[in-house]
Amino acid sequence: MELARPLGDCKSADITDTTSLDILRLLDDDSPIIRRITVMIPYGMLDAALVSDEDLGRIGRAIAKNTNLTTLRLCCAINLNKDSSRHALQFLDMVGKNRHIRHFSLHGGYGFDAIETEAFGYLSSFIKNNENLESFEITHGTTPEVVGFLVDALERRRGHPLKKITLNYSGVKDDDVKEMMSFFMNNPSKAPGRICLDHNNFGDNGCFHISKFVRKSGNIFKEIGLRGNKMGPCGLRCIASALAYHATSLERFSIGENHKIGDPGVIAIAEAFATYPNSIPSHLSIEEINIGPEGMKSLGIALARRSYPIESLHLKFNHIGDYELMSLLECFRSNPALIPKTLDLTANCLGHWGLVVISDLLRNRCCSLERLNMANTDPVPYDTVSYAVNSVKFNSTLRELNIDTCGLADEKCLDLLSSVVCDTTSIQSTYLSNHT
Repeated sequence: MELARPLGDCKSADITDTTSLDILRLLDDDSPIIRRITVMIPYGMLDAALVSDEDLGRIGRAIAKNTNLTTLRLCCAINLNKDSSRHALQFLDMVGKNRHIRHFSLHGGYGFDAIETEAFGYLSSFIKNNENLESFEITHGTTPEVVGFLVDALERRRGHPLKKITLNYSGVKDDDVKEMMSFFMNNPSKAPGRICLDHNNFGDNGCFHISKFVRKSGNIFKEIGLRGNKMGPCGLRCIASALAYHATSLERFSIGENHKIGDPGVIAIAEAFATYPNSIPSHLSIEEINIGPEGMKSLGIALARRSYPIESLHLKFNHIGDYELMSLLECFRSNPALIPKTLDLTANCLGHWGLVVISDLLRNRCCSLERLNMANTDPVPYDTVSYAVNSVKFNSTLRELNIDTCGLADEKCLDLLSSVVCDTTSIQSTYLSNHT
């Protein structure tokens, strides 16, 4: 197989072609180069004869004996559904014998409907016997047995618990979440610190079981990912209430693409954290759920009550307009030092007044904003862009500004941005201005 890019002194490799086996040389025991490897086949080639049985065996044996390898990602590389070959299963068996792998992920891809039950046997053995394994991920592994196999493997696992478990696009339902959380409640020492269940099929009932575990052992979780499921305001309120009172160590919380949430769900989050605003996770992702002005205002009030700003707030694809943004940022007018350090407003509907409010906050020297993303928002007039860009002159904290397609297409606007970001009138001016 050929490498996607020249290796040089790098410690990772992506395998995207099948014309040679140069990778075997790099996986030799005497080679200290490779620490992380991704075996990836483009989705468009799923129906082709991708890897010969002989090559698959050789690669599997090389991975199995390599003591330097710590991360292995298999992306559409082998077929593990009902039509999987004996060689593919043997490959998985050989890979599982490498006890030095710490991070393992299997991306089945859109072409694979389900992972075969027998394949889960090898994956289960890998989890049980590899004491060094820290994170395990299955994406596009839709099958009814996915949670049952995982629970069984974790119950029999030796050594420390996994630090992160990811089951994305895997058809996880309410009953599956109940089974998983019930196991963690009975075996809290085996629960991971980070869990991602993005793009599955559970709703408010599944949220109830997550909140039940959080109430009992909340400080275990540092990250919870629930994007793209079927939860509504009731389920979110249940989780948020549990997090506010019992999960003070939570760092990341993602609920984007749950289209039933809307304003009531965001208000539920804000109300749950009203008493303990410092419990709001440092990284909060609320994307693509169509937040209205009431939801934005409630969120802003909760964030403005904190004693320090959160690290990031992601609000992409929410159809946020000027009124909604003003409802959020108005809460920080008296104390701009509490604005999230990263504010992502990509692909919203900001106009003149939205940019004016942001610009006024940037002009305040107490503003804590470090990264601002407004890419792919509605174009605005040059005068508005000029006002927004000039506000950077008065700000010493902003490190990254993305306003692509936000009215900066013509040369006049680009020249304005260049002159503000980097003042070349003197060496001292250049040093002081070039901070974005």
